[in-house]
Amino acid sequence: MRPHRRRGPLEHVLVAGDLADAPAVATLLACLPDHAYGQVYVEVPVGTATVDLAAPPRVSVNLLTRDPDAEPGRLLAAAVAGWVGEWAPEETDPARAVTLWVGATVRDHVDPLGAPLQLL
Repeated sequence: MRPHRRRGPLEHVLVAGDLADAPAVATLLACLPDHAYGQVYVEVPVGTATVDLAAPPRVSVNLLTRDPDAEPGRLLAAAVAGWVGEWAPEETDPARAVTLWVGATVRDHVDPLGAPLQLL
């Protein structure tokens, strides 16, 4: 959205977790303002039924399906690294708030896999 069309501060979010984090993710999404935009990544084992997460209109929820023999957190780490590479601001902007949340159950898996969480 062009800066002159913004109605207020820009809320940009990245939420990353796994199936065990779904309740916390749902709570976090319920607290976001309607003008927030961003992505939610939830890593789930193959065969998992859909995860129902209500999000603001401009926040997309993406399920990352992990194969049974895949290392937990690898898909999530790649998604977080991709998001940071594309969306992390190079300069601060007082009209833009960036929120990054990584679930407690996957943090230990994501950090060693090289997701650049420390850059935020």
